[in-house]
Order: sequence, then structure tokens, then C-alpha cells
Amino acid sequence: MAWRRRFFSTLAVSFYCLFVMLAPVYAGTPIAERIAVEAGVKAEVMKDLAMPYNPLEGLTTGRTCLDGRPVADFQGDIVEYWANLECPYCGIQELVQAQRNNPDMCIVVRHIPDNQYGDSMKKALSYEALKRFSVNAANLFWDSVMQKTTLGIPAPYEAALLLALQEAAISPEKFTETLTKEASEQVSQDIFAARSRISSTPTYILAGIRFTACDFKASELHQALELAKKARQGDEDAKTRIIQIITNGLMDETML
Repeated sequence: MAWRRRFFSTLAVSFYCLFVMLAPVYAGTPIAERIAVEAGVKAEVMKDLAMPYNPLEGLTTGRTCLDGRPVADFQGDIVEYWANLECPYCGIQELVQAQRNNPDMCIVVRHIPDNQYGDSMKKALSYEALKRFSVNAANLFWDSVMQKTTLGIPAPYEAALLLALQEAAISPEKFTETLTKEASEQVSQDIFAARSRISSTPTYILAGIRFTACDFKASELHQALELAKKARQGDEDAKTRIIQIITNGLMDETML
């Protein structure tokens, strides 16, 4: 029996030494990458939870839920959705369905246009201006400009905008005035607010927790929100699950 203990003890030491020697060789592999990503996600989640949460912070007068209800009058859960209208993962269909399925939830679209996307700023401004006349026209415009041609090129936003103006009977003059005033002010506020908090799109903010790179399906959003609320209340299992979800999103894996 003594020799067995010595054998397994020696074997354990050998495995440990082998692991230490080979660890640098495997650095950068998917496992190592996931560990690094998860560590970063955990730090950001803990940072969010350490901050006091005010659901209406930064949501100024004039903001509306995705279905047009004023944010200022809303009684329920506020969900922020940070998007770039040329990001291929920032679709509107699942978002609209999630809003329909959850009337006690107010989904607020916020914009983070990027210079690398040529028309992203124009699309953000046009969407917000359209929404002040017709929520349906705005959402259809978003869906239209997200569609790709057979060559993988985004559909021109000018054609989608013209169609939206015609179908909703919106005066081009009034639209232009709204775009240069209210819409411009709102998108500018979003860009400023995103500087220190939003690094990629899409990003949800649920109970004050940033769910980076998480393009939830309509059926998943409520579940993610409930986890965030539990984590905000100190539930350790919920915190762990959230870290896994965000890590999966960043690694382009199934989230829920």
C-alpha cells in the first residue's frame, strides 16, 4: 500500500510540473481565451452591481418605449438596448416581439453609431426622427435598412427612408426639422453616455447590468431580466449565470 501512495504522489507531482511547463504552450487556445474573457466579464458585472441603479438615469424627456409609450410615465422594468443600425446583430424584429410579449417592460433604444459604418449616424437620426411621427414607420425603417442584398451589402437607407415617409404621410419639411433638433439631441446624448460604458453592440442594460454582445431572442429577454434583478438583490447563483451568459455572447456561443 505504501508504494501505491508513493506512486500516486509522484504521479501527481509529475502532472503538476508538466502542466506548469506546458501552460505557456497552450496560452491563446480557446480554453485560455474563455478563461480570460470570463475574468473580464466578471470584473465588469461586479462593477455594475457595485453602482447604484437608477433606471431613468440619462433617459430625458421625450424618450419612449419601443411601442411608443413615454418612458417618464412608465411603471415597470426599464430595459436599455444599445444598437448600431449597421451592426448585423442589431435586428429589430426580436426586439419588437419581446416588447409585445412583455407589456410590463419598457425597451428603450439607445444609439452608438460608429465611424467605421458609413451610414450608421444617418440611420440612427432617421430612426429617432421617424419614431416621433410613427413608431411602426420607424421600426419598419430599421428592419429595411438591416436587410442585406445577395452581395451582402446593406440596403440603401435613402430608399427605406423615402418609403417610410410616404407610407406614414410624413412631411419632409417637418421630418427634417425633427431630425436636426430632437433626434440629433437624443442621439448626441447617447453617444456621450456610451463613452465610458458601452464597448460593442448589441448591449442590453438589465437592472443596471451591461449584457455586452448579447442578441437575445424575444423569448429569452424576460429570463435574462429576472436573473439581473436577482443578481441586483445579491443572488450569487444569478451572478454566476449572468457571467456565463455574457461570456457565451462574447464567444459567439449559445447564451440561454
